[in-house]
Amino acid sequence: MSASNRSFALTSVACAVVILLLTVLGGALTPGYSHLSMYISELGARGAPLEWPVRFAGFLPAGLLMLGFCAFAFKALPRSWRVTLCLLGLALYAMGYLVAVVFPCDLGCRPPEPSLSQLIHNFAGLLGYLFAPLLLLVLAREARHWNGASGLVVPGYLAALLAFVGLLTLTPESPWAGLSHRAIEAAVLLWFSLLGVCLARRPAERT
Repeated sequence: MSASNRSFALTSVACAVVILLLTVLGGALTPGYSHLSMYISELGARGAPLEWPVRFAGFLPAGLLMLGFCAFAFKALPRSWRVTLCLLGLALYAMGYLVAVVFPCDLGCRPPEPSLSQLIHNFAGLLGYLFAPLLLLVLAREARHWNGASGLVVPGYLAALLAFVGLLTLTPESPWAGLSHRAIEAAVLLWFSLLGVCLARRPAERT
């Protein structure tokens, strides 16, 4: 694999690093912010202290990096309708970041009377989260047939389980809503980072 292709494959790792940095730094610089109970989106909410940096230096590059990875993975992975649908699902997940740039949630992300921006934000994010456990599960099963990708299978199953648990417990009323949100994000970003590393280490494979 060429150096340029290797760099492109690692866009998944770059996306994870961006989200990690915006979460850790944004949380540390936002007074009263709790990683256990508050969503990541609250850091970029309308009127939040770091609204603009989080949206344009965090969500925007993260979404673009993930979309770039989807395009590369589509070319590099063995072709099947299951892989194609899963990568479309990941692209949908990536669009949630980009939607958050244009349509941030209201301050606190749990308003009694949500604005149109909040409703669009919720719809885009939930759509991606609903598909996350399934696409992780299916791609982990598909990885059994990819050369040099056996190490992705068990982590993929575990990531699918973590995303599913996070999705089941992701309710606004929960005092652990932030933890549930992070469980889904961690499952998706960490497994696709592993996939990016795997692709960077071997030639593109086609069937």
